[in-house]
Amino acid sequence: MLASHYDLAVIGGGVNGAGIARDAAGRGLSVLLVEQHDLAAHTSSASSKMIHGGLR
Repeated sequence: MLASHYDLAVIGGGVNGAGIARDAAGRGLSVLLVEQHDLAAHTSSASSKMIHGGLR
């Protein structure tokens, strides 16, 4: 069942958005992750390398 209230909404499911959502959920927040395409669909081409260091 979907919650009617979220503590955090993350727009974009790339490596940074997914990482932020995971971290926030791990801290007990209710998180909504919104992605237009498949999760991490453009991760390699548009990553800032802040979370995974550019490892492929």
